[in-house]
Amino acid sequence: MSDKVFCIGFQKTGTSSLAKALQGLGFTVGDAIRVLNREVNWRALDPRPEIVEKVLAVVENVDAIQDSPCAFVFRELDAAHPGAKFILTLRDTETWLESYRRFFPDQNNPLRRWMFGVDGLSGNEAKYREVYNTQNASIIDYFADRPDDLLVMKLENGDGWLKLVNFLGEGALKPFPHANKGKSVL
Repeated sequence: MSDKVFCIGFQKTGTSSLAKALQGLGFTVGDAIRVLNREVNWRALDPRPEIVEKVLAVVENVDAIQDSPCAFVFRELDAAHPGAKFILTLRDTETWLESYRRFFPDQNNPLRRWMFGVDGLSGNEAKYREVYNTQNASIIDYFADRPDDLLVMKLENGDGWLKLVNFLGEGALKPFPHANKGKSVL
C-alpha cells in the first residue's frame, strides 16, 4: 500500500465521499483548501509556488489529501511523493456544473479565481466547463502509461468500495474482527 493517496478530483465530484471512505479505511485525510484560504498570499503576482508549498506541507501530516486545488498541483504531488496513489473523481460535466452552482451559488474566492481564471461562475459557465474538461483530460493523459498509479472513479455510476480497495491494495484492508476469538463457551 502506498504511503500517500491524493484525491485530485474537482470539488463537487465526490471528493468528500471519497475522503469519508478513506477515513473508514484508517487513512488520515487533510483538506488543502482550508489551509490555502487561511495562509496563501493571493495578492502575489504568481501564487502558484506558494500554493504548491502549502499543499505539500499539508500532505506531510496526513495519509491522504483532498479538495481544491489538488487537481491543479498533481504533478508536483507526484514529483514529491513517488509511488503515491492518485484518485480522480469525475462527474458528467453538466451535472458537475449544476452541483457546483447550487453549492457555491455565485460566490468566488481567490482560489477559485486562480483555478478558473474568472471572477465568478455566472456568465462564465463555458470557462468553467473548459477548465474542468481540460484539467481532467490532462490528469488522465499524464498517468496514461501508469495505470497502477491513477484510479478514475465515477461515484454517480456506482463506483465504490470494491474499486477503491482493489486500487489501494490489500494493505488498505484491516483484518476482519473476530469477536470472542479463542474463548470457549461451556
